Amino acid sequence: MTGSIGIALASGLLSSVLFLALAKGFAAGVLLSYVAPLPLMMVGLHRGFRASLVGGLAAMAAVSAVAGGVFPLPYALTAVLPSLVVVRQALLWRVNADESVEWYPPGLVLGWLTGMGAALILIGAALVPGQTSGGETGGVEAWVADTVGRILELMAPSLSVGQRDEMLGWWVPFFPAMVVGSWLVMVIANAAAAQGLLARFGKSQRPTPAYRKLELPFWLGVMLVGASAVGSMVEGDLGYLARSVAVVTLIPFALLGLAGMHGWVAGRPNAGFVLAAMYTVLFLASAWVFIPIAGLGLVRFVTRFRPRQDAAGGKEE
Repeated sequence: MTGSIGIALASGLLSSVLFLALAKGFAAGVLLSYVAPLPLMMVGLHRGFRASLVGGLAAMAAVSAVAGGVFPLPYALTAVLPSLVVVRQALLWRVNADESVEWYPPGLVLGWLTGMGAALILIGAALVPGQTSGGETGGVEAWVADTVGRILELMAPSLSVGQRDEMLGWWVPFFPAMVVGSWLVMVIANAAAAQGLLARFGKSQRPTPAYRKLELPFWLGVMLVGASAVGSMVEGDLGYLARSVAVVTLIPFALLGLAGMHGWVAGRPNAGFVLAAMYTVLFLASAWVFIPIAGLGLVRFVTRFRPRQDAAGGKEE
């Protein structure tokens, strides 16, 4: 028992140090903060939910003591909360009628995280002040444009007015999606890394899922269609936020598309080389490659719910 608490506290301390590297402005702070959830996820997937909770609480106390101010809140949202959700859901299991053990599917864990991302967009919008820095009254999009504009003035004062407006034109329309989407990708990467590292050393509680067999819950498709419809038909803050929710919801479908590509490559000669070449091309390509991959995922998602033909040519019930 004492050993488990010690490991949990150590994981929390390590996670807080990784996050504080960003809070204290160290050069590698952004990179280190990206893996801040990893220790909490590893101790949780190895020792259980309580260990992750103890580590998270200890880490928040450390962040509060060292950085103070509002820093514990962003740390909780970016590292502690997603780690607890991943650990709790990933360690759920049940025994089937044939006495086989069925673990909570990764697609449902992904659904939980995507729902959290959509909630963060809405909560963030609710906290936006009613006025911009210039004293003008506007909605969420106006506040985002004002905030991003001031950040550009501080970080790139040499930009011309035309260059600044061009960058605003790219960033502002989907800025909430960019922020939350980055958070979602970070959480997914840390969760996969935590499970992979533990499995490599034989310390994981659950077997590593076959990610190429990923299946997404039906409600994610409903959420995507609903957000896209609202975003295309409604103006103002509601439409602006709905468009960002739709973009974030596309991320699981992009992963579903990648899973399909993995399934196609699996078992083929030189599969490792093909996958390495595929990811190299994706890495070097522009962000627009996200769209066709998500499209592939959508096709896989829709065809999964299509009635299948049985051997006699009739439809399955």
